[in-house]
Amino acid sequence: MIYQCYFQKAQKPTLFSYEPYKGFGLEVSVNKKLFLNCPELSEHTARTQLTEYAAFLWHWRNDYLNPDDWIGFTSYRQLDKFKHIFETKDQVTELLKDNKVVGWGQYQLHGKDGRDIPLSEQATICHPGLNEYIEDVFSRFGHTVPPEWYTKNTAFFANYWAMPVELFSDFMEFSWPMVEWSLDNITDSEFYKNQPEYGTVSNDKAIGYFMERLFILWYLSRNLSPYNPSKPQALYHNG
Repeated sequence: MIYQCYFQKAQKPTLFSYEPYKGFGLEVSVNKKLFLNCPELSEHTARTQLTEYAAFLWHWRNDYLNPDDWIGFTSYRQLDKFKHIFETKDQVTELLKDNKVVGWGQYQLHGKDGRDIPLSEQATICHPGLNEYIEDVFSRFGHTVPPEWYTKNTAFFANYWAMPVELFSDFMEFSWPMVEWSLDNITDSEFYKNQPEYGTVSNDKAIGYFMERLFILWYLSRNLSPYNPSKPQALYHNG
């Protein structure tokens, strides 16, 4: 199943109404089971920071509720960004027979002048201090930032992907310790607030920015190459 994340009742009409899609509410007003095995989500500040990662955590903790041997995620805003839609579950299942990860949220990154820019530079342009934070947290947990982070100009962002549940578990085992540590240390840390090189890292969406790139850093670390059934989109940045 591909779980389509949303926050408010007013967003429900934008959800895809057929399999392989199923809506997943990220606030208790639209999901009465949101706190099931996820006490972290009872805190509003945690939900604000985690955004779609809350759905990852919930389905990892409650994996018995997923009917398939694979899992995917998307957003109620997907069509504002990427147009690819699956018509049936079988389409996803067939693609995952030959590809370990399928993604449809792929960007090719360019500067305003049209030159290719690497993922690390894009992170700095959008969120100053994020690269320093990534390197800091990775070192704390014994990880090395993959070299491709500093050279590649294309990647699959955020939560537009599907993969076998075994790989999803590996992603969560890799990412959750760093995300959990971040929840405890970003917004309340005087260290990050008082270090100018960390820039915007201490704001109330910092973990969301970190999370969007953890998927990239995970699949690069695992030498995985997601398959895109559509085409990557060009994304241009000032800077």
